[in-house]
Amino acid sequence: MEQISLPDDTVEAFRAVSKEFDTVYTMFAKSCGLSETEFWSLLMIRSGVTTQAEISDQLFLSPQTVNSAFKQLVKKGLVRLEPLEHNQRTKQVIVTQAGEQFMERYIDRMLDMERQAWQLMEEQERVMLTQLTRKYCGLIRAALEPLTTE
Repeated sequence: MEQISLPDDTVEAFRAVSKEFDTVYTMFAKSCGLSETEFWSLLMIRSGVTTQAEISDQLFLSPQTVNSAFKQLVKKGLVRLEPLEHNQRTKQVIVTQAGEQFMERYIDRMLDMERQAWQLMEEQERVMLTQLTRKYCGLIRAALEPLTTE
């Protein structure tokens, strides 16, 4: 696919880079035989998140979308779901032995690639990237707010 050169100071250039960024993660998920939601769910589990509800909240995805992904992860033998002792409606994610091996092979590799790329950037660049992306998201979210309350 041919890249169109856009001036870096345009919203179109930022949008193109954002889509390219998303594509990197989509490609990695597909290379592991996972959907995007399955991939992000396993990444969240690797980061210590233990319930579907928490994953849904943190990924800003509907519970139905996350539940569908978990049905596939269970089917693939990577996780199992068990009700929490104090709340039978909430399911805790338990990683199977096969799931642990899968995460070591794929998820940990992606985390290592991210860390390596992050470390290749100057500290000031890392801080600026995080701060400016957070600011941009906040500004867009604020602009969207009237639309979500109508």
